[in-house]
Amino acid sequence: MLFLERIKRTDPRILENMKVHYSQPKGFVGRNICYAILWDNVYYGAIVGGSATLHLPGRNEYFNMIDNSKLNNIINNIFYHIEKVNNTYPIRNFTQLVLNNFCEIISNDWKKKYGDAVIGFESLIELPRSGEIYKRCGWDYVGITKGFTCKRIAGKGSDDWSGKRIWNTKELKPKLVFVKRNI
Repeated sequence: MLFLERIKRTDPRILENMKVHYSQPKGFVGRNICYAILWDNVYYGAIVGGSATLHLPGRNEYFNMIDNSKLNNIINNIFYHIEKVNNTYPIRNFTQLVLNNFCEIISNDWKKKYGDAVIGFESLIELPRSGEIYKRCGWDYVGITKGFTCKRIAGKGSDDWSGKRIWNTKELKPKLVFVKRNI
């Protein structure tokens, strides 16, 4: 039976997943809730929901947002890593089952932890991946990012920001934007 177990972002299992995941994240900032993916107490991976991205092509239009006032009501699927055990998944369409259950469970947990009702979800998929699992789960493709990344360093910024922002344009990695309304 599928069970999503709440874990800390420092859980050794998720840290190992992050090392081998294609994006190799160094951690999660902002709001986030992490889950271990278990089937009959066997670990298959981890999935994490976090703060919505500030500027995202197509997302605000999809959710009829004039400004970013509802960002706390949108969860970004910031990490999803799942691996076969003994070269197989426990059931057919396992990855879709996990994603659908994640949306349901995190909606309740997000409300309890942060006090914000969830109106929807977003996810960024790095090319050349196509976001097939999101398509199969009824998510909608709404755009592609420009691929810029922003990094904060110590020091006084040119505006009222509490640090200098460095924009990395050397390694452009555009990402597909998928969204889904919370039902």
